[in-house]
Amino acid sequence: MNYRKNTLLLIIIASLIRCIIAVSIELGNDEVYYRMYAQYLQWNYFDHPPFVGWLIRLTTFNLYFDNEFFIRLGAIISSAGTTWIFFLAGKKLTNPYTGYLAAVIYTATVYGSIITGIFILPDAPQMFFWVLGLYLLIDITLYKKISKGKKTKVLLLGIVLGLGMMCKIHTSFLWFGFLVYIFLYNREWLKQPVLYYSVLITLFIFIPVIYWNIDNHFITYRFHSERVDVTKAGFDLSSFLIFFSGQIFYYNPVIFILIIAATLSALRNELPMAISHKRVLLLCSLPLLAMATGISFFKNVLPHWTGPAYAGFSLLTASYLGKKKIQSALEKKVMPKPLIFANGFLLILMISGISVINYFPGTLGKKDKIVLGEGDFTLDMYGWRALKKEFEEIIVKDIVSGKMRSDAVILCNKWFPASHIDYYVAMPLQKQMIATGDTNDIHQYAWINNNRVKLKSGDDAYCIIPSNYGMNVSAIYASGFVTIEGPQIVDQKRGGISCRSFNIWRLHHFIGQQNPRTQ
Repeated sequence: MNYRKNTLLLIIIASLIRCIIAVSIELGNDEVYYRMYAQYLQWNYFDHPPFVGWLIRLTTFNLYFDNEFFIRLGAIISSAGTTWIFFLAGKKLTNPYTGYLAAVIYTATVYGSIITGIFILPDAPQMFFWVLGLYLLIDITLYKKISKGKKTKVLLLGIVLGLGMMCKIHTSFLWFGFLVYIFLYNREWLKQPVLYYSVLITLFIFIPVIYWNIDNHFITYRFHSERVDVTKAGFDLSSFLIFFSGQIFYYNPVIFILIIAATLSALRNELPMAISHKRVLLLCSLPLLAMATGISFFKNVLPHWTGPAYAGFSLLTASYLGKKKIQSALEKKVMPKPLIFANGFLLILMISGISVINYFPGTLGKKDKIVLGEGDFTLDMYGWRALKKEFEEIIVKDIVSGKMRSDAVILCNKWFPASHIDYYVAMPLQKQMIATGDTNDIHQYAWINNNRVKLKSGDDAYCIIPSNYGMNVSAIYASGFVTIEGPQIVDQKRGGISCRSFNIWRLHHFIGQQNPRTQ
């Protein structure tokens, strides 16, 4: 069997499916927010390093093709590249069949094919550099001595991990795992200058992020440290159970069971791979998973935070499946039965997801009129473009009647739904979106505001509040405007049944001071 050809065919088919999904649903909360990164390029952002913003800027051709497909194209390309590197890594571990299985396993996961394969998140390019880093480590750790060729790869590792850290700081766990491996199993490498040069290369690439944080009082790390600080939180078993369930779902229930079996086999030295490879894969995977799991007993942890850790586990699982005897001609031509079931589960999930997002009658969330749709995550990817048409009619009528000034801005006090309203409503209508509030609420908009108009005395403003993200407009803006009128309610339907409403408030005659950025 030509497993190289099979892997390429797998990548093509998977990429085409991802392209179809990418144009079928609107951008999610995080995606549309990262689109704003691309509009205002910086060396770092409130939430993350800059790579995702650069990638969107690249795939949209400097925002010329500013739509869901091209915004998400970076994720689709990254996932295709990551899948191919999985093949190369598995091939280097044992043989092309193992490489093919590794590619299939990654493709079968929700994390690999959807979270990082369709949605444009920092995780998408990070996974490319993470798996490329693992590929280099597999090659580097095969022998105890560092040859001239290995020295070049150690330096290349520094570049790859530096670029990975420009996506997400999580990539530093690869350096941690590699250094622990050296301390435990090959301390002779500590005498090699090339190792320290490689670390310096990574730090050099990451300098812009450090400099930006120094200039902004390390606000990124203060924000994230609060998210993972367990000293101020009590034991919360429900948080762990939610996190654990998310792990099973994100990495596909079938694959998750195989990973457990493969990891146990690795710990018993039963996998057909070099002992150095087993060690480095485990050391580059377990620390991140252990840290996130520990935090989950006290605070909510998003399941995708541990996604990169499963790259090493996936390669172990490919080796585990690769050593088993092929039972049938179908398995030899396609893949083992467990992976057929895993990919079937993923395909059903994809079709169901698109159908629910675009056609489910009404909402999966709360049905009460005041908070209609609350708790329904599918609404994050539905109905925003339609809101623009409704709001445009309201603006025209308000200007004609003299109810609102033609230069009225749009205000919002949270980064979501601000970024959705900004991209799908304000920008097409050439309106200015201004986010007001604490930096922990408006995130990167604290800096984006510097590129927007400032509220002046006498200005009018709109405030658009989705029913699933309710807020008290009067309490927030009463001291800044002479009068507040509204709301005018725009009902939104899905499948012929109301799924959410948008409350349009009119704020007349600004008399306060524009909320300054707070840190």
